[in-house]
Amino acid sequence: MVALAIPGEQQALADEVSKALDRRGDRPVQEVLDELGVASLLDDGGTLLDAAMVAEAAGRYGLVVYPNERILVAAACVGMAQRGIDVASAYACERMVFGRPIGEYQGVSHTLAQAATEVEGTRLLIWRAITARAEGLSDAASLDVQAWWWAAKATTLALRTSIRTFGGYGVSEDSPLPALYRAARAVLLANGDPDLVLTGPLPELAPTGPVPISFAMDAEALEWAERTRKFLAENFTAQDKRAFFASDDNHLPELHQKLAAAGLLFPEWPTEWGGSGVGAGAGSAVHRELSLAGWPISVMQVSDMIGKLVIRFGTDEAKAEILPRLARGEAIACIGLSEPSGGSDVFGAKTKAEHDGKCWSVNGQKVFTTSAHVASYVMLLTRTPAGLTLFAAPLGEGFDLAPVLTLAGERTNITFYSDFKIPDKYLLGDAAKGTKVLGAVMTMEHSVCDYYMGAMLSAQKDLREALPEIMRLPGMAANEAAIRLSVAKLDACIAVLESLSWRAIWASHQGVSQRWYGPMAKLFGSESWETCFSELTQRFAPHSLSDAHEVLSLIERESRSGLQSTIYGGTTEVQRSIIAETRLGLPRSR
Repeated sequence: MVALAIPGEQQALADEVSKALDRRGDRPVQEVLDELGVASLLDDGGTLLDAAMVAEAAGRYGLVVYPNERILVAAACVGMAQRGIDVASAYACERMVFGRPIGEYQGVSHTLAQAATEVEGTRLLIWRAITARAEGLSDAASLDVQAWWWAAKATTLALRTSIRTFGGYGVSEDSPLPALYRAARAVLLANGDPDLVLTGPLPELAPTGPVPISFAMDAEALEWAERTRKFLAENFTAQDKRAFFASDDNHLPELHQKLAAAGLLFPEWPTEWGGSGVGAGAGSAVHRELSLAGWPISVMQVSDMIGKLVIRFGTDEAKAEILPRLARGEAIACIGLSEPSGGSDVFGAKTKAEHDGKCWSVNGQKVFTTSAHVASYVMLLTRTPAGLTLFAAPLGEGFDLAPVLTLAGERTNITFYSDFKIPDKYLLGDAAKGTKVLGAVMTMEHSVCDYYMGAMLSAQKDLREALPEIMRLPGMAANEAAIRLSVAKLDACIAVLESLSWRAIWASHQGVSQRWYGPMAKLFGSESWETCFSELTQRFAPHSLSDAHEVLSLIERESRSGLQSTIYGGTTEVQRSIIAETRLGLPRSR
């Protein structure tokens, strides 16, 4: 698995710089930094990561201490952006309007959450560019360029948002924000338009020494990636890829079972339940290879999530029945959470479950139960007299559904439960104490980053291969500059999404509890999916609106799938609220 924990030495150094600057009084910032000796850090054996941490700390005060190293200038700008977000968030908790702190208003909290997500993504991308350079990876130069472009984009957004949060006070020279805004623009625009950097020639980077973090896959993940590629070469054809594309449910049962037989369906599960007990990095590597080949992973990810919930919260009887069937690929599961009147407000579920002394009887309705028409089990959220209760139940008598075809051509379902019987053995956790289980569900669902990343990586791969041919289509040459920029922006968005996603996966694997990691990846992934492919659809118009070109038809469909993804799994607005409350400490806005 990737190793993303910043060691104590780097964090301690950055903290020392921050504390010294905080207590400097009227002393010039440069004088304090000179005393700390940070300018000579790289000459005295410090790593580029050490310098990045220090540069960010100094950047909070508008100072760039390593002006000749572009990646460190980007780090300083992240510091400027982060300070803006921090002071704006604190002000949003204090400033009262109409009797409420302005941080309760989503117009304030959501814009700050979006800015914070892009700043954290940029920070991770800077670290990733540094590690790629230290490890001599082939993508080090492109990551360096993308990190610079993102620093310009994210810093400008963060400081504009922070200034607007303060209103008139934000543009006052008594505020630190105007100085940060000017300082950031001065260094970010000194060498011209960052968009031209993004589409220009790659830089030649001087080699740098090793750093103590890595974004590279470990040996276990590399092994499972190779196993997956071998399976695909032997079992997955171009016809299968087209069949998935033509399908409205992303499920081909025979292939699903072949994947299970090869041990690639749920490799993270314990061996006793049909898995291989590997780490989250190996599981993500499998998903990545499948996605790159054009195999949608949404169905298997839902069954994987529900299986993990059964392992954690299910009864022994349920485990013995459900897990082997899922692991063999002979059954899949679906999610019954959303309701017509609730949407993302799953805690307000109204579907009722009552116990008659023998079993539970469920009555109610769910919406957007994707795969219910091919599933054998449903994870079902109900309201019992004493509280919320969840089940992993077999579908059968008392269950019915109606299909719903979506904007992107995928099928979901409205599902109906009428005296639907569920024995006690299918309880997930304790009856009427479903909030604990539901919390785990939300954490898993918000952290299923491979779905967004896989969809974008697959389309990116197809576009790269087809781009020379596409550029020969009528009218494309005249729009080449805009097309190249949009393609480069897609690559840059994927680089940030990978960084945010790997952090969420790493944190889950390591037991690092940061409530906003998953929501940031989900927010950025779904929004980027929609915006990047909508922009590409525009660039390639009118050819993208026809089925005549397979890849351009895919691009247009991905723009619609991306729009749907901003709703599924908790809407963009829900993710922003979570980030605002947990990362920025803003008041509850829902």
